[in-house]
Amino acid sequence: MDHERYISDGNLEKVLLGFATPEEESEYRFYLDIFPEIQTEKEEVERKLERLAFKEAALPPAHLKTAIMQQIAAEAVVPVVTSTWYAQRNDVHIEHVAPPPNKMRVHVGWKILLISLLIMIAASVLASVIFFAMALK
Repeated sequence: MDHERYISDGNLEKVLLGFATPEEESEYRFYLDIFPEIQTEKEEVERKLERLAFKEAALPPAHLKTAIMQQIAAEAVVPVVTSTWYAQRNDVHIEHVAPPPNKMRVHVGWKILLISLLIMIAASVLASVIFFAMALK
């Protein structure tokens, strides 16, 4: 089968849309390696499908973007509550400061867990070194 017949039969569209069988996909890859015209036609079909998709796309409601942007702005302004009980009890003024957005915060429990795991690994490596040193004597 020549490449012009392969293109005109609609096999290329079937493969690009995902309706092809595995045998047809392997045949497509085989012809793609042999005929560079199929690659050119593939790119043209992809452009046509993209234009069609954008032409037929349903646009979201106009108010949706403003609603999303307002929600994002509202979430960004929420202060972090720290030590309000202490401040009320001792008449101390504590400012509510939000953490920097580019810093990651980790709970103390995870830090303790990580340190204890590293200590256990180091202890097991040390024990195995001592064991093999004693075994070689």
